[in-house]
Amino acid sequence: MDIKEIEHRNQVLRAYFEGRDWDSNNEYALKRKLVLNSTKLLSKYQYVVEDEWEVEPSRSDKGRGDLVFTDGSGRFAVVEVKWIDIEGGGRTGSTKRTSNRKKRRKVEEQAIDYANRWSKRFDINQVEAYIFTNEQDCPMMPINPNDARA
Repeated sequence: MDIKEIEHRNQVLRAYFEGRDWDSNNEYALKRKLVLNSTKLLSKYQYVVEDEWEVEPSRSDKGRGDLVFTDGSGRFAVVEVKWIDIEGGGRTGSTKRTSNRKKRRKVEEQAIDYANRWSKRFDINQVEAYIFTNEQDCPMMPINPNDARA
């Protein structure tokens, strides 16, 4: 991907997220927040180049990544976004904590897996995995960041 394509993708995706403010889905709202505030929240990566990308081309059943950002110089950030139901209506505290811990672990595993797949697919060495949930203020690297770097 050359800089012209990166800039074009960034412009199109940012315009899409800026203009699509009616979607009340919590996870979409979280993605939108990240894209529109990425210069503060993910400052190392100024360009957004992918949204809802197929982890394995033409095989959406194999998974869809949420967002990919780049610095424009060969470094990429694969970000998995997940809304975690903190209130968890009707569940006990223990059940809610266990369920949320499992969701958090799953999104961390996805981020690492998808970052590794992005790296192999495009033969890129500098790919970092991040997760972004409503439990945090900015994207974070998964628990074991050494596994998240391709």
